[in-house]
Amino acid sequence: MAKHKKIVFLGNIGDESSFLSIQSLIDKYQEKGIQAVLIDSLNNQDTDSKMQNAELIVSIGGDGTMLQSAKLAYQYDLPITGINKGRLGFLTDINPQEADQVLDDIISGNYTTENRILIEAFISTNSINKSIGYAFNDIVINRKETGRMIRVETSIDNSFINTHEGDGFIVATPTGSTAYSLSCGGPILKPDVEALLLVPICPHSLNDRPMVVPSSSEITLRYDSEQNVSAGIDLDGDTVYELKIGDNLVIKKAAKPICLIHPENYDYFDNLKSKLLWGKDKRHE
Repeated sequence: MAKHKKIVFLGNIGDESSFLSIQSLIDKYQEKGIQAVLIDSLNNQDTDSKMQNAELIVSIGGDGTMLQSAKLAYQYDLPITGINKGRLGFLTDINPQEADQVLDDIISGNYTTENRILIEAFISTNSINKSIGYAFNDIVINRKETGRMIRVETSIDNSFINTHEGDGFIVATPTGSTAYSLSCGGPILKPDVEALLLVPICPHSLNDRPMVVPSSSEITLRYDSEQNVSAGIDLDGDTVYELKIGDNLVIKKAAKPICLIHPENYDYFDNLKSKLLWGKDKRHE
């Protein structure tokens, strides 16, 4: 595998722990003749010039920083890896204590790769789709007022499926199956499964259950509230659009995947067991 000659580190420089880690790594690799630059996750100005000739993105932080980095990786068609400086770290699988050695191995070409899908959101008006962005984890219709339900109609490949009443609705990637979807009763999908998750949030009816559909599906969500209840579209937790009654949200698999780089000994199920404490009984510790 090819060695990397220019690395882009992305992290929150306002977080002292992340900044010190990033600066230490930048100094180290620049001394080795490897070009290393920093992009602030909260103020990413001049991104185009910093990304020029880059060969690898290293995200340092929690899963939120990794989600930002994933969209950058998609935009510039670059591989990405992550060092966990957050709490749970489902997406960032490099332990901070092992980061120096693991990054050395990766830069030397000793790593494994894995493709992950993203999904793209469109607002459909008069049969014209306007893209409003991408999500690595999930696209969510969320009610913005407490105490009020919203109604969302779902269709798959132009075939009506159901009308959902509740707090909202999630469309998640396999990567996002361990995020918001999981807390709403959705199943865990292995990241290489070519599927999407449709998960109602706090449904009014117990018959309203999560669904798994092929990733090639075109999913249409129509906001159809009889009450004057505001609802927004969140892409990986960021609200990007306020829905109007009658709006159609169309969701499709993005045109290309992103490439995640893992340490050579990476195992998805080991990571899952570690994060969810499977096989551990706290009562006996």
